[in-house]
Amino acid sequence: MKKIYKEWFEYAKLSPFGVPEEFGNLEDFDDFEVWWKHPDYGFELFCEPEKREPLDVVKEIEEEKHIKYLRMDMSGDPVRMKLMFEKFLEKNLIPNHKIVTQSRFHPSKPQKRIKIPPLQRYREVYIEREILGMSRGDVIEKRMFPQLPTQSREERKVEVRDTRKDSFLLRSVSREVQKAKQIMKNIKKGTFP
Repeated sequence: MKKIYKEWFEYAKLSPFGVPEEFGNLEDFDDFEVWWKHPDYGFELFCEPEKREPLDVVKEIEEEKHIKYLRMDMSGDPVRMKLMFEKFLEKNLIPNHKIVTQSRFHPSKPQKRIKIPPLQRYREVYIEREILGMSRGDVIEKRMFPQLPTQSREERKVEVRDTRKDSFLLRSVSREVQKAKQIMKNIKKGTFP
């Protein structure tokens, strides 16, 4: 879901905590799509590496996680080699019941469990409070539904005043700012949200 990576980018641009070096200088990118299509950033950071064949003949030995090298005398007894190879697999094969991403950066939970609207709301509230300097009451008032045609001006004033003082709503604004800050700290560590 590209929307998740777009939100990741938007949070990273706002983050006062910094971002992984691999993301590049985000100030050079005003638009997510430009960053996403850049050959060094965007998609390249989140894609799976090229998948190798599980069995390959190599000329040079490279140290890699989950890779073992065998030396085989191809003129040996085939039955014995097959037995030895099967024993080696039994002893060393890592069960792969679940697909584990090998991308450099990936979301902290399955993408289907990441809900975009709350992430957008946390980011918007962060901007309103931390960048624009709006009070919690201002943020709450901005969220209110428009005045109903049947509502008098005086009734609306009372509704706005009461809503701006609602302690539950005030705390919810503070919680949303804290969630946005935590997401930005996670980005610094290379994960989202």
